[in-house]
Amino acid sequence: MFNDGWMGTDLGPYRACEGTYGFYPPSSMPALPPLDGTFSWLDTGIDPDIEYVGVFSRSDLPAGLPPSFVDFVRKPALTAAIPSCTACWWEEALPFLPLEDGTTLVRFLNDQQGCLFWYLHLFPDGTHRIVCGDAEDPDSLIEVAPEFEQFLYRYWVENLAWFLIVDFDEPWDDLPPHVRSYLSHYSE
Repeated sequence: MFNDGWMGTDLGPYRACEGTYGFYPPSSMPALPPLDGTFSWLDTGIDPDIEYVGVFSRSDLPAGLPPSFVDFVRKPALTAAIPSCTACWWEEALPFLPLEDGTTLVRFLNDQQGCLFWYLHLFPDGTHRIVCGDAEDPDSLIEVAPEFEQFLYRYWVENLAWFLIVDFDEPWDDLPPHVRSYLSHYSE
């Protein structure tokens, strides 16, 4: 239904970007490590020099949301540990936007300036995908991940990498292993 790829920022010398966000085809993206639904990969230490998406504080969640999303947003320590180099913020209203094909979009993440929005794309059979763009322009929507935890890992590691290499100018050897592993794809 939608094109697939990734919408992301530059990653310093590892990946260029012509604007705030750029489109990257799936074949250009690093593989992700195995994920088990526990978000155990997420470092919940908060660095005061990094900007975070913020805490998702809504406790009453509508039915029909993916269990991985529900598990994540019900843990404030996890939601507070997601960095954002573009000042994104959680969408607590979770507006449901039905599409003509019987699927539904649920916006959960917003770019500060409205450049992009991220949505859970819910299917009637209970499965989901993550899409990005603007629902008012369905042709702009891009499938960025086949499920929520995969989206969140890539979003987390890319934003953390951006802060460490672009903002803090950390040398390669000082980067955490998961960031080096991710970025090594670009130096192969």
